Amino acid sequence: MTRSNRSPRNRSLIKQLDASTARVWIIDAEGELVHVSPTMAEWLQTLSSDRGGTGSDENEVLDLEQIAETWIEALLPDPMIDARGYATRRWFPVRSSSAKSSDRRIQPTSGPANSHPSVANLDPVEIAHWVRLGTTGFTLGCVGKFLRDAEVPFSDWIGDSGLRQQSLLEEQLHKHRMAVGRTVEILLTGESSAAELLRRRIAAASSVRCHLGLFAPTTHSSRELALHLHDASAADETLTIVDGALMDAELLEAYAAPAIHALNHGEPDRARATLLVERLDEMPDEAQLKLTQWMEVFGDRLRLIGLLDPASKIHSSSASSDHDPLDAQIAELTRMPQATTGIAKPVLNAMRTMPILLPALKERREDIPAMALALLREAHRNRPAKRRRFETADLPRIGRDAADALLLYPWPDNFEELAEAMESALARVVGDRIGKEHLPLAIRSYQLPNSLEKASKPTTDGDNIDHQFRISSLDEAVQKYERELIEKAMNASGGNKAEAARRLGISRARLLRKLES
Repeated sequence: MTRSNRSPRNRSLIKQLDASTARVWIIDAEGELVHVSPTMAEWLQTLSSDRGGTGSDENEVLDLEQIAETWIEALLPDPMIDARGYATRRWFPVRSSSAKSSDRRIQPTSGPANSHPSVANLDPVEIAHWVRLGTTGFTLGCVGKFLRDAEVPFSDWIGDSGLRQQSLLEEQLHKHRMAVGRTVEILLTGESSAAELLRRRIAAASSVRCHLGLFAPTTHSSRELALHLHDASAADETLTIVDGALMDAELLEAYAAPAIHALNHGEPDRARATLLVERLDEMPDEAQLKLTQWMEVFGDRLRLIGLLDPASKIHSSSASSDHDPLDAQIAELTRMPQATTGIAKPVLNAMRTMPILLPALKERREDIPAMALALLREAHRNRPAKRRRFETADLPRIGRDAADALLLYPWPDNFEELAEAMESALARVVGDRIGKEHLPLAIRSYQLPNSLEKASKPTTDGDNIDHQFRISSLDEAVQKYERELIEKAMNASGGNKAEAARRLGISRARLLRKLES
């Protein structure tokens, strides 16, 4: 009892359902009844006969159109299924208003059947369950005997067939993906050229399934960025995460087994899997050899996402390109031997397919105020409701002195350190303004290091001329002397940029530009 315009996969599912004795039905995304199992149709025929019937022969099983006309209100799930993915309620024999029935108590209902006044005198027949079938848009419904939770075997709750455990896992996955999305959104915040370049690369990587190389230390934020890119480009694909630094060849085979199993036992031309390797640059050679072999065997069906931080192995002069520091990093890595980079050439070539550099905060200082405000709101969101001392609309603002301290600090731990600083400030602040005193000690006490060498000065005595005087570059000497003066002004003002600018006789904006250069 099924509509004919269904895919072979759907017809296979329907055959399995019809072969069982379960009372099940299927509803499509538009809320139309598209299939009723024979057992369910016979049961509804019995209910119709017991309650006045529909005018059909008692031995004649209702067809799909009759069932939809008569029972659709009772077969539809409650609206809560849109949020939870499943729904459960007591099943009442409530028929649609269009049904031809002599029983005037049976009326259509919207929402939970047991909340409708017309069913006040009806006894619930059994328990009905509805569950969404993945992303297909179809909903599977079934009716069964009522069992208390204590009477249900424990394995049914947490096993492969446990609907409750599955729904809880799906809710947790949804919440995690929402949190990941917010983290990535904060990472991309800002108007700097580095932030703009990062947004462009993320948009490109999200639109195509290919190998991805994230050139950044393996941290919470870089890991969540990798997960976001996977969900954006291949959400339905098997994802396996391994820590490259801990893997030898045998351990890699064990930990990557879900991805390799999906490739080996799936459809040869359609099976896909993604392997996310953290700390790829620290992966032992034997594990990288195994990874290279898999890439040769499975080809593009195995997608590799790598987190690697080769910055310590690259000369700083190569990584200081004014246009794109990532291009310089990759070019330098390509020239360096594997013994130096720690990355096998085939693996490095895969990372060059779609490379993404996660810039350090010191390279995008102008974005720090906006990121700090966003992280402050995220810290408030993550606090338990009973520990929240502010309403979301009344969160304290970041004061000028605190903002100056955030801009001055070098942020060796980058995004994670800024997030921790905002969480700490939110816990410390009392009024409506976060001041420098509310920031962690390392940030509020930081001062520019006094390690610059003093510029050499030529010595003259009266009319004596130093005929040996020579410098390699006047511009470099001027810049060095300028940095020394700025450092002295910052130290004298205790790190206060506004006061340092006044001591130097320049505007605060000009001082900020010089500090960033």
